[in-house]
Amino acid sequence: SVSRTFGDIEAKKPELGGNPNVVIAVPDIKAFKIRESHDCILLACDGIYDKLTNKDCIDTIWQTVRKTQGNIHKVAGECVEMILKTSVANRTIDNITVVIICFKNLRKALSK
Repeated sequence: SVSRTFGDIEAKKPELGGNPNVVIAVPDIKAFKIRESHDCILLACDGIYDKLTNKDCIDTIWQTVRKTQGNIHKVAGECVEMILKTSVANRTIDNITVVIICFKNLRKALSK
């Protein structure tokens, strides 16, 4: 519904019963320098964050890293899968999307 709502006039125009601030097409952007100490970036939609905190997601990632054997691609896939499953188990009713971008530091953690 997010992408549809950008152009959904009934959802936006007050005179048609909409709210102009319900969904905005202007993103929140935060710029930062990626450092050697960074492990990953996790991108998730509100369907995830309605049920899980940042800490929940990070804890899930590290639990999955510790118990999953294989290369970084397999581990990243398992991390995403576990966050999705945890969100569903917590009864999310929204669409859910998760993307994890792994950095060298996370790969190093796999080899320990």
